[in-house]
Order: sequence, then structure tokens, then C-alpha cells
Amino acid sequence: MSSLKDLLGKIDIVDVISSYIELKRIGNNYAARCPFHPDDTPSFYVSPSKGIFKCFGCGVGGDAIKFVSLYENIDYWEAVEKLAKRYGISIKLRRKEKDSKLLIALQKVAEFYHEQLKESKQALEYLESRGISSRTISKFTLGFSGNTEKLIRLLSEEGLLEVYEKSGNITKIEEGFYRDLFKNRLIIPVRDIKGDVIAFGGRSLDGSQPKYINSPESEVFKKRSTLFGLYEAKEYIREEGEVIIVEGYFDLMSLWQEGIRNCVAPLGTALTEEHALMLSKLVKRVVLLYDGDKAGRKAVRSSVPYLLKAGMQVRVVYLPEGEDPDSFVRKDPQALKSLIKTSQEVEVYFLQRVKEGDKEAFDDLLYFCGFIPDGVKRYELLKELSKATSLPITSLQERIVQVEKREEKEQTPLSYHEAVLLAGLYRFGFEGVELDKLRLSPYLMELIEALKREEYHLIPDYVKNFKAYNLERAFQESLRALSLPDIEKPTDFEELRQKSKAQPRKLRIK
Repeated sequence: MSSLKDLLGKIDIVDVISSYIELKRIGNNYAARCPFHPDDTPSFYVSPSKGIFKCFGCGVGGDAIKFVSLYENIDYWEAVEKLAKRYGISIKLRRKEKDSKLLIALQKVAEFYHEQLKESKQALEYLESRGISSRTISKFTLGFSGNTEKLIRLLSEEGLLEVYEKSGNITKIEEGFYRDLFKNRLIIPVRDIKGDVIAFGGRSLDGSQPKYINSPESEVFKKRSTLFGLYEAKEYIREEGEVIIVEGYFDLMSLWQEGIRNCVAPLGTALTEEHALMLSKLVKRVVLLYDGDKAGRKAVRSSVPYLLKAGMQVRVVYLPEGEDPDSFVRKDPQALKSLIKTSQEVEVYFLQRVKEGDKEAFDDLLYFCGFIPDGVKRYELLKELSKATSLPITSLQERIVQVEKREEKEQTPLSYHEAVLLAGLYRFGFEGVELDKLRLSPYLMELIEALKREEYHLIPDYVKNFKAYNLERAFQESLRALSLPDIEKPTDFEELRQKSKAQPRKLRIK
């Protein structure tokens, strides 16, 4: 059995890195444009003699293992295993035991749900109505959650019940009795980039709300950095040289069936900065393929800045009103492929709309300009925008600075009273709190809306873990401090606690 030192001694760092990016020899070293930040001129260097790489632009550096870890968005030890396999070296590394057991439990449950699907006529008929083939069912290991008792018995026999309970997917009601978060739902396993099942999505089949639910975050699952379909699509993404981002599970699976396989989807939330950075390590071109409605256009506006900041070339496909990728590709797959192929870069598309007199497009394009990292490209776009609007470039540049300042402001920490208010809402809920009578900053309002949608991952950790000797009293004081009129009636916290205990476990905040 070889050691880590043996592996590093056999790895050719130039061979490893050149399999991901193009290197150019300069003397005894090699240079390239850095894959980890927008890089116009080569600032990324590889030293074969030292066995290291270093970017003098963003400062990242390390050995070949570190490069693979960063580029593929996997941890260091997973990169070790990957390179050991590549070089035919036998090296045994153990994962953290708790992570390993939880992943084993999640895989067992995914297999159980998949077997249960065969026994659910309702789920199979639903999939047939959505045009999902048996091959796709198998590819994505779709399942059904029907027999909770049988699931609990299986996990108990495998010694995995307590481990799986930590995932939040099941809740212990009383001794020997558990509630399955996904009971009577179609199950869609979510995998990480390595292919391990880390969470589930559940789709209701009887019209009950919410239509979709996802696993709560756990030791192995973080929604902000997880993309559905990335494991299945990563090689297709590299082959195509671009990634297509859609909004939903069925959008992705329907596109997959029609041969459009370089697709990923966020998990019931907007695209995040983490998502954009993750994708930028795989590819530099992205196509946004969202629903053809107002919400879809709003999603474009929220996604583009993250992608531009990550140095990606962004194109947008706008579907007809009322269509989504799933419905459209089932009607006319060739038409959708044509729309994707002929889609324009977001700057070109919005500039054309500005020339046609679209004021909203002007605001959007100017907003996007503030996120283009390439100064030359940004200036050239401003020149075109100046021609189209007859506004001086200096005026446009001033407005970009205002946008940048606004973005910085939104990322600043909450004030003390804002943090206490949000922590109280997180802990006690919204009942009895009149938000319309409070002075709320735009950033705080955004976080409150996320809390209402149960998108707890968007709430800052320091708020979720807020420590106060008496949070109830601090919450009341913050309500007064942020109130427009005085608050006349104190909030009844004992009543709130009792109501919170009566709620289903998944809606309670730990």
C-alpha cells in the first residue's frame, strides 16, 4: 500500500493540469489563464521541478492534488483517490466515518424508494403522463415513498436508523414510530458531483401543497452549492463546452430524454454565487433556459450577475409566454435545440432591446455592466450603450458605480436590532408581528422573504445561531426600536412556543 508521499512523487503535475486547461511552455515553466478567476492575460504558472502551481492574479496555489480538488470541486482526499486511480497506485483513504455512514444510509433509502416505485400505480401513471420513460426512471433512480414502516425496519436492520434520522428526512414521533418527510411522494434523488446520494426531492401526486419539498440541509447536503443533474451532466458539459441551466427537475429530465444532456438545475431556489463559481470551473459558457413568464425573466436578472462575476459568457433563451422547458421540449424538441443554438449573449440581446426603446432593458443592461470583470469589455459595452441612448459614457459609468455601492451595502452585516428581529422570527415565527409597521432595510426584507419560503440556507449563520441571555426580551426591544409607531401589545411568546410545538417537525426551527 503506497503513501501520499509516494503518490506525489509519481504525479506529473504538467500532465495532470494540462488535461484540464491548455498550458504554454515558457522556459522551464508553463503558463495559462487561471481557471479560478477571470484572467485576461496568463497569470497562472506551473513549475514541473517544484511540482506546484501558482496564480499571481488571485493567489491560489498548491500541488497537483490541490488543483484537481479545486477544479473538480471535490475535497482533497477525493482528489487523492482520483489521482491514485489514474496513476495505478494503491492507496487507501478513509472518509470521515459519520459522513460515510450517512451516505451509505442515503444510498440504501434511494434504492428502497426505487423498488417501492414498482408498487405504486399512481406514481407510475404520473410519470407516464409527464412523458418520463423507463430509461429515465432508471437513470435518475426515481422512486416512491409509500411504506414508512418497511423503510424504518430496513434501516434498523442495517444499523443505520439513528444515522439517517440526522438527515432530517425522517422524524421520530414516539418510540418505534417515525414520520417520513416524503410520505406518498414521488422521489427524485439528488447526487453530488461524485455521484453520492446526498438528498431527495419529493413531488406531491395528490395535489397537496407544497408541490415540491427538498431534504433539509445536513452534514453532506448544502443547497446553495448543490445542482441537480451535475453528476449526470458533467462529462456532457465538458464535451459541449457549455452548460444549460433550467429551473426544475422535470425540465432537466425532459431535456435529457431529447438528447440535451449538459443541463443542471438549482434545488427550488435561485442560482447562487456558489453555483456560478462551481460551474465556472467546468466550463466558461452558460445558457439560461427559464420559464417563459414574468418569474422566469426575474430569475434571469438574479442569475446573470453571479455568472458574469465568475467570468462566464452568458446566453439567454426566452421561451414563449406560458411555456417552460419541459412543456416546450415535449412539443417540439428541434425547435428548442434551434433556440439554444441561436441564442444571443445577454449583452447583445439586451442592447438590441435598448435600441428598440425598451427602458426596462436599459436598466437591466446597465445593472449587468457592473458585474463584468473585464474592464475593456465593460467599456466597449458602455460605448455601444452610449450610442444607443445618446447618453455620455461618464454618466453611464457613474450609474454603474451606484450599482456597485448598492451591492456592497446589501452584503454588509445586519444591524444589531435587525439581527435580533430576524433571529426572533426564525425562532418564534411570524404570528403577531406586523412587519408592515417596521422600518426594514432592503437586505433584511430579502432575508425575511427567504425565511417565509423556508429557504433557511439563505439566513446568515450568525442569525441562526444568535446567542442572547433572553432572546424574547431582546426581540421585543428590537421590535420597538424598528417600529414606526410604538408597539402597544407585547408578543405572547409562551403562546408562540406552544403553537410552534404543534407544527410538523419540518417547519420547526432547531
